[in-house]
Amino acid sequence: MEIICSKCRKPFVQSVRPRGLWDRLLRRVYLHPYGCKICRHRFYVMQWGIRPAEVPMDSDQYRMRPVRIHAAVLDEQSHREGDVTDLSMGACMMELSAPLLEGTVVSIHLDAIDDEPPIIIEAAIVRSAIKTRADVEFLRLAKKEQERLNRFVTNLWIEGTQMARSSGRWKTEPLRSL
Repeated sequence: MEIICSKCRKPFVQSVRPRGLWDRLLRRVYLHPYGCKICRHRFYVMQWGIRPAEVPMDSDQYRMRPVRIHAAVLDEQSHREGDVTDLSMGACMMELSAPLLEGTVVSIHLDAIDDEPPIIIEAAIVRSAIKTRADVEFLRLAKKEQERLNRFVTNLWIEGTQMARSSGRWKTEPLRSL
């Protein structure tokens, strides 16, 4: 069953943590809280016998690490090139060749890993934009692409920040011992 936002009618929603006694009581009658990633509207969905996973909308998946990797950004009207300057499992900051408008839904191709095809974020929303700089939240990735992104970002945290080299892409290096 695909759940859509009751306010903006978009399918980019996720289960959120219950707030207070009222939410806990509603869960007993299978009314579960959801939040829209587009408009941030919070609403309830009846799901008999189902307990959805509780994922806070502002969890640690949004903690950024500095990087410099090439990206292609596609929206309904155009194609832009740019660099991702900060990256997490759920969002990124970008410097682009042309500005984007807040609220625009885009597709992003990240050239993050050498000798592999780009990581494709099917849908992302521009949360804020100033001139050619944009803060983008990821809305939808294919499972395989999510795994590739998670592996890449996990390596950033394990090995420390890797700034761009002349190729502008991530190069894997063994961990350095002291």
